[in-house]
Amino acid sequence: MKRHKNGNKQYFTRMGTRKKVHAFVRVKPTDDFAHEMIRYGDDKRSIDIHLKKDIRRGVVNNQQIDWSFKLDGVLHDASQDLVYETVAKDVVSQALNGYNGNLIN
Repeated sequence: MKRHKNGNKQYFTRMGTRKKVHAFVRVKPTDDFAHEMIRYGDDKRSIDIHLKKDIRRGVVNNQQIDWSFKLDGVLHDASQDLVYETVAKDVVSQALNGYNGNLIN
């Protein structure tokens, strides 16, 4: 916090607040993980998802099969400790100092 004086009044402003929402994705492989469906960008900040076309729906269908996401980070097969350090540590610390924080799992 930084203290300001304006005449006889004192007031505080909070320093170091983040004004940007950050988006991360954590991908946890399972036994039947679909490796052929997910591609990670070399920059560790993008992910592409491709679903095979469902041939039961016919030749012409409007089923979307490709998605691309640009993120602040992709955590592939990351430990819980790494996820906390990368995503939650600053939010938790700022929340304890009185800032609003939000983590969506």
